Amino acid sequence: MWDEKKEKTLKRYYRDVEMKQLRKLFFEKISSVPPTMEYVRNLILDVKLLFRMVSDPNFELKEETRKDFTSALLYFIEDKDAIPDWIPLIGLWDDYRLVRYVKEKHRDEINRYFSQIRHFVANYF
Repeated sequence: MWDEKKEKTLKRYYRDVEMKQLRKLFFEKISSVPPTMEYVRNLILDVKLLFRMVSDPNFELKEETRKDFTSALLYFIEDKDAIPDWIPLIGLWDDYRLVRYVKEKHRDEINRYFSQIRHFVANYF
């Protein structure tokens, strides 16, 4: 499960960012991503879940989880030198793989969130 390359990516993209700024950047990015392919739709759902968890004032995330979620969100938000994200078929594939890795790595924390947040409504679109 441990992926050294993805861990380096997470460390490279992490920075302390105010929730207000992360929220602004996140919603700007998410509004520009068309849910064309199934994996892109899944990516959108996944990043919305990560954002909801990291921004929920009623849930205390573990520090490592918070950092990884923030890194994955910033990776999704920021333009990279590789294939541009506006090419959905392949441009978001690296985002999808990194977010899925983070979700798998922190599966227990996500399960804890769902067990404590009783009224979770999947309002994604």
